Amino acid sequence: MTRAVAPKTIPPLPPRAVAWGRSTKRVGGMFHAHALGVPVCGARLVLDRHASEAPRDLGDMQYWGVCPRCYRLATT
Repeated sequence: MTRAVAPKTIPPLPPRAVAWGRSTKRVGGMFHAHALGVPVCGARLVLDRHASEAPRDLGDMQYWGVCPRCYRLATT
């Protein structure tokens, strides 16, 4: 299992991504950048709009963490 990144600021969206989202179906799920429910990092999960949540503020992203692959795509 990968270790989530706790960002200091809200990271920008990587290319192709439309929003940040976290699956509420998975226990301990982290935020992923996604394009229509499919994470841009290639993770095998679907972010259903009824079973996921968007970050309200930076505190949510620091608490749950951000996918390291999505974070790397966003910061490069």
